[in-house]
Amino acid sequence: MKQILTAFCLTSLLLLSAFVSYSQKTTQWSAGEILHNIKKLDVLGAVLYMAAHPDDENTRLIAHLAKERQYRTGYMAMTRGDGGQNLIGDDQGFELGLIRTQELLAARRTDGGEQFFSRAFDFGFSKRTDEALAMWDKEKILADAVWVIRNFKPDVIITRFPEDSRAGHGHHSGSAVIAREAFVAAADPNRFPEQFQHGVQPWQAKRIMWNTSSFWSNSSTADSQLKIEVGGYLPLLGKSIGEISTESRSQHRSQGFGSASTRGAALEYFQFTLGEKAEKDIMEGVNTNWSRVKGGEAISVNVKKIIAAFSFQQPAASIPALLSLRKALQDIDDAYWKKLKIAEVDRLIQMCAGLHLEALSDKRLVAQGDTLKMMVNLINRSGLDIKINALDVEGVQYAKGAALQNNLTYAQPISVALAKDRPISQPYWLANPMNAGHFNVTDQKLIGKGQNDPAMLVKAVLSILGESITYEIPVMNRVVDPAIGEFFHPLMITPAATLSAQPPAILINTAVSGAKKGAAQKSLPPVMHSIAYEHIPTLTYFSEAKQKIIEVNLKTTGKQIGYIKGAGDKVPPMIELMGYQVTELERNDITAEKLKQFDAIVVGVRAYNVHDWMGEKYDMLMEYVQNGGNMVVQYNTNSFAGPLQKMKIGPKPFTISRNRTTEEDCEIKFMDANEQVLNFPNKITQDDFKGWIQERGIYYADGFDSDYRSVLAMHDKGEQDYTGSIIVRNEGKGRFIYTGLVFFRELPAGVPGAFRLFANLISNPNLSINHP
Repeated sequence: MKQILTAFCLTSLLLLSAFVSYSQKTTQWSAGEILHNIKKLDVLGAVLYMAAHPDDENTRLIAHLAKERQYRTGYMAMTRGDGGQNLIGDDQGFELGLIRTQELLAARRTDGGEQFFSRAFDFGFSKRTDEALAMWDKEKILADAVWVIRNFKPDVIITRFPEDSRAGHGHHSGSAVIAREAFVAAADPNRFPEQFQHGVQPWQAKRIMWNTSSFWSNSSTADSQLKIEVGGYLPLLGKSIGEISTESRSQHRSQGFGSASTRGAALEYFQFTLGEKAEKDIMEGVNTNWSRVKGGEAISVNVKKIIAAFSFQQPAASIPALLSLRKALQDIDDAYWKKLKIAEVDRLIQMCAGLHLEALSDKRLVAQGDTLKMMVNLINRSGLDIKINALDVEGVQYAKGAALQNNLTYAQPISVALAKDRPISQPYWLANPMNAGHFNVTDQKLIGKGQNDPAMLVKAVLSILGESITYEIPVMNRVVDPAIGEFFHPLMITPAATLSAQPPAILINTAVSGAKKGAAQKSLPPVMHSIAYEHIPTLTYFSEAKQKIIEVNLKTTGKQIGYIKGAGDKVPPMIELMGYQVTELERNDITAEKLKQFDAIVVGVRAYNVHDWMGEKYDMLMEYVQNGGNMVVQYNTNSFAGPLQKMKIGPKPFTISRNRTTEEDCEIKFMDANEQVLNFPNKITQDDFKGWIQERGIYYADGFDSDYRSVLAMHDKGEQDYTGSIIVRNEGKGRFIYTGLVFFRELPAGVPGAFRLFANLISNPNLSINHP
């Protein structure tokens, strides 16, 4: 279920805004979960996992470290996955990055890890480490990794990938290079000393290791490597690590990573990189108990007493002892562990008390200068003496001295007048214009964060058995859907005035005599865009109102295009800009009779991956081609086991490879200059391949031999030519084409040559050229 209000292209961004979730539903722990987290109080240790993208992380290992061993566990992704493909919609670029950020945060809520990012932008598939590091601005991203390490203070750092070609992606290997160099640089007081004014100090982790894998094409595991068992079962949680892991991985819905649960023993393998070698365990030589902190032994004694006395029937009975432990923690001589463990205790007290805290705005979107109305609800389900010292909202206090009676909701209405210049809710990484390979974040304190801080907080200052504890409650908006129940969306502060959509894009065909050039545009309020999927909170961002004007010398044939949508793309409105009428076809629309009305049938990206019914339409589509139709299939992938494995696509067999060309400016060779699709109705030249973005093409055809004509040859540096980016076969009276060229990126970006070449592909050669 997806709704999107967005413009066709955003090339000049002045105001970008989105806000991400802090929780989708408020969650009360069970008694088993409470005891599990009490036990965590007695564990001191931290592990940081590092890789390139959302979904690169090993959720099984993260769940094992965070849930079973109960270490503080983090995952640092260099990018937010902006350049990937999207299995659930047509969002691309930073929009996809916003979605994948939410999916990654949901994964961490599931497996118990914490999430961090660098400023690196996922600019698309890269085959070379040096290209990735150069595009990212290596020193900038290295500084980000050092900053995260100095703040997180991991005892051990683990990488997902090696530094060489075995990583399979330049971003993957680049992330390993950054991790290794950050391991060294974080401990060096001469590296990035400007960070020290923000409260961090040099930090030396004990070791960095590579978590080898058998999931890639070539297994990198070996019996001689250090290995650990990670498949444990956690009785207090009622789940195994495998079950938690697959639930976490299944959050990556935009990448099609829904997984079946696994259970039972499992091993993870590790190869030493730098630091102090380990023989039997990744945390070998690391003190993970309270003896690592001066005076900490007494804390451990108290925690063990709380564990021994815990009552599953009366978790609130542990609160007095937890309050005593909280006092003792105030006196330990370690600011890092003091802050973390007090926060854990405060959360445990809330859970033991069944203390529900929420601040609900009546609207999700509130404009600068408007009044925000909210209801703050608190309920104490413990029967203990809990009072409200104050509900503090930006310095104004409410409900002083009110008692929270057992199992009765205390509701406090609050209104807040927002200043006209209040900052809007924009993701910090998009606040400034970005470079090709990285975002520009100027506030050091924001770097590494998974998301923005809440737009507004209610600070509930409570007296619990006479002890003062402050809980920060993010203001949210609750929506109740009859089909899925309640869902929480973050409060968003919007500009005082916004437009609901971008001005529509215009294609100016310079082949038409007297075509007018684009006129100067007047200043307009920013445009508000919303992206909504049921598995994540609604995302909203703002952009400069700017009309996209595409000037291109364009000829076409025919008028009617049938479009079979796949995983989602923005190609249909681009075809309409060329002057065609586009009809989107669903399963029941594809009949022999209905196909006759179309001059061309265009199949959207990954249609054969996501529609298992495409196989049943094969004979109809081939009959359409035989009778003079023109069929164009855009890329599909063999990356996922699915219906494509069993389907025929073209009139003669061919395979879909993983071959791709990632250098968007690579040289193009014409296999046959007289090839029809290079000459009719537009004469294609080398100029038509200028200005392409991100990449040339992906998932090229292979294994077609003489059954198809290859149109183009191209290659990245140091590689041989690939010839499967466009293959053509005349069949009967018609024509079939498969293309891996990334028209789904180039057309929305307004690349003129892409429009001309795509027009040639979809223009039925049996028809005469249109004369507008």
